Amino acid sequence: MNESSNNSFSSVGKNGFAELTHGSLFSGIGGFELGAELVGIKTKWSCEIQQFQRNILKKNFPKTKQYEDITELQTPEYVDIISGGFPCQDISVAGKGEGISGERSGLWSEMFRLVGQVRPKYVIIENSPMLTIRGFEQVLCDLSKIGYNAEWQCLSGTTFGIQQNRERLYCIAYRDSKHNKRSSTQQIFRKLDLPREFTRIYPGWRKRPDLPKSRFLRATNGLRPWLDRVGAVGNAVMPLVAVYLFRCIQIADRQRGKGKTVIAVNMHQHSLNAEM
Repeated sequence: MNESSNNSFSSVGKNGFAELTHGSLFSGIGGFELGAELVGIKTKWSCEIQQFQRNILKKNFPKTKQYEDITELQTPEYVDIISGGFPCQDISVAGKGEGISGERSGLWSEMFRLVGQVRPKYVIIENSPMLTIRGFEQVLCDLSKIGYNAEWQCLSGTTFGIQQNRERLYCIAYRDSKHNKRSSTQQIFRKLDLPREFTRIYPGWRKRPDLPKSRFLRATNGLRPWLDRVGAVGNAVMPLVAVYLFRCIQIADRQRGKGKTVIAVNMHQHSLNAEM
């Protein structure tokens, strides 16, 4: 990354950040965990109900404490940041449209319960853009009741040079008491300033003849592990987007001048491995 101003996504190098900690809900294979690791944030615990995904988490993040069922999780260890992409099946256009009151997307209530128990400085929420008309007002009202303000954006993988046109809603909530002196024009989301190597695909990557074609999965023996892997990767938060979100939080937190200083690691050193 190049060193730049405090308002830039790539503001690293000699500029240090507060030593923050992270807890992950609905963790999947660890997109948020990897993003946190790449910017020097320690993930203390994760919560994921699917066995295949938990195996991936254990392999890639062996020092992170694992929880299984969010409905049974009570008062986990304090962390500065809680992230979670609660199920979108009842919210997305591919679902039945039951919204946040649906059986699966209704697990937002469990995430909200844990936010209230832990009281982190920041909360990252990821979901389908359809959440804006199928329950986002409930999310914002819930957070407001326990003293959190929030900002949000819809971001697509192509914005980050990723060959995946998957738009998702990302919300960063923060405790009001910690931000009551922030200017109304001082947003927590920062200018996106990607390193050059991450902008070579976009725009126009769909028309490039040199890109390999998608692999077709045939109905052969061993299909089930492939389905587990493809499903897990397809539902994962893109780590590069997670890096951007965590960097936005680090910069906002640094502006308050609290915490010990650490130097962020190079985000090119690691990749998310979904192989077993």
